[in-house]
Amino acid sequence: MKNLLKIVCLILITIGMLPKEAKAASFIDIADDTLMTEIDYLVEQDIIKGYSKTLFKPNENVTKAQVAVMLTRALGLNTINVENPNFQDVTTAHKYYKEIAAVENKGIFDSADKFNPDSMITRGQMAIVLQRAFQLKGTDSYYFSDVTEQTPGYKEILALAHNHLVRGYEDGSFQPNKPVTRAHFSAFLARAMTLARPNLLKDPTFVYTYAYYSLNDHKRYTLNYQYHHHDGKNDVWTVQNLSSAQTFPNELLYGHDRIYGQAIADKANTHYDLYLELPLRIGVMLHEDDPGVSSGVRVTVKTTNGTVQAGDVQYSGVIILEEKSIYSDVVKTYYFVDEIGLVKELHNDIVVYELLNRTMK
Repeated sequence: MKNLLKIVCLILITIGMLPKEAKAASFIDIADDTLMTEIDYLVEQDIIKGYSKTLFKPNENVTKAQVAVMLTRALGLNTINVENPNFQDVTTAHKYYKEIAAVENKGIFDSADKFNPDSMITRGQMAIVLQRAFQLKGTDSYYFSDVTEQTPGYKEILALAHNHLVRGYEDGSFQPNKPVTRAHFSAFLARAMTLARPNLLKDPTFVYTYAYYSLNDHKRYTLNYQYHHHDGKNDVWTVQNLSSAQTFPNELLYGHDRIYGQAIADKANTHYDLYLELPLRIGVMLHEDDPGVSSGVRVTVKTTNGTVQAGDVQYSGVIILEEKSIYSDVVKTYYFVDEIGLVKELHNDIVVYELLNRTMK
């Protein structure tokens, strides 16, 4: 009997170690790697599946019924004893009756005589249902050349743009009447599900102690970070080597409304090595083709709810950012915790910074 139990336990452990059936990287028909993080997320959450282990059909248009199913799974809507919305074209025998009824009961789609489950959903309609599903706020003046106050879904489109769920096309258009593809809807949905507005700054009431590995001299240091002052734009932190009392260049942390930066001040020069906008959500936040101070850099949010070990602490709810540059082969990975700030930083597989402890001043 004991041997049987051991075998059962071994089988269960082995099953638990097996990889998921499919990830975006395993779909041979996904050529655009900018959406892989979001598609992977939905696959891992069992919200969407490929047509096979190797085919996702990213450019196929998504239907209203498929959207209803994905939203039901994403929101965890109750499909038991749902109220019949009495659509003429969706009977209780319909394959997706429960999911369609669930989203209709939630008020995500407009009431009508027919649901048209097999019809395509446009980008404008997608904005409306996602805004309602996730109660997205904010309508600051993002400009799309083809979106005016007369555009159906005008406020909802701006709400999605405000929360960085959509970027629009290179020509400045949003194309609200264009059908949504499976890849694009997957990306928009995954971003809405992982939306976060964390405080990425260090807490000035604490002294931070980091283990630091210098890639310049290949030496290890223990650094103390202590808040010094606010210069009108940045929080200025002094950085000191505990063993030698050597002072390193000051660190500047800039956080204003939705824009965050991380910088090193060396004499009169300031170099920003991380620059992004809030709110955050998974996926590419900054593309290497974007103009500005970060041109040539891609920043991808891998998760807004990860885990990491730093020092003796296991952190949860971790924001993990990956930074790549067209000018370097180094992949930088940053681990941030809300209200604490940076707890770990890797350059490729080398741990460069690791938070050892924080002490109250």
